[in-house]
Amino acid sequence: MSKINIMLVEDHNIVRQGLKRLIEMEEGLSVTAEAGTCAEAMEKLNNNVDVVLLDIKLPDGDGLELCRVMSKSNPRLKFIALTTYDDAYFIRKALDCGVHGFIPKYASFEEIKSAIDITVRDGHYLYPGLGLDVIMKLPQTGLTDVETRVLQMIAAGETQKDVAASLFMSLSTLRRRIKGICTKLGVETVEEALAAAVKKGLIE
Repeated sequence: MSKINIMLVEDHNIVRQGLKRLIEMEEGLSVTAEAGTCAEAMEKLNNNVDVVLLDIKLPDGDGLELCRVMSKSNPRLKFIALTTYDDAYFIRKALDCGVHGFIPKYASFEEIKSAIDITVRDGHYLYPGLGLDVIMKLPQTGLTDVETRVLQMIAAGETQKDVAASLFMSLSTLRRRIKGICTKLGVETVEEALAAAVKKGLIE
């Protein structure tokens, strides 16, 4: 059986090199290209690539948009998202953007190998514990009650420190939440998230 050729798109060199070493130790896998930005990924993409292990947040753009662009140039590519976002709404958005598999960055290498194998054979892979049927039934609004509350409090003029204290979470956790909100709404900043939420009728 021929090897599965993989492209690594990850901006953290240590993570990318660690993954590369682990993948190259597997008999049926090979890293044929690697990149740390969207631009570099487009430049290095070649016809030998079968699977793209793709970080969603890259220095020069959105990994989901990169997935859309790459899919147009090579429809046979399989994309597996590597990300810190593991909530159902985000996964559904990633699937809608053309991602075939989803692996949180805390997953083991064995799970990553399984994701690659299953995605190539069967077309889709979701890490254990979250079913595709659950994701596809999610409402389109995307934000949880807590996330909506976060936006409401920020819109009311409260500082991030005050919001975190009111919701009994650390400031770093709140900031991860805000990043997740921005990703769900397809924006980059808190200000854009507030504007998008108002437009969608999620907050006033």
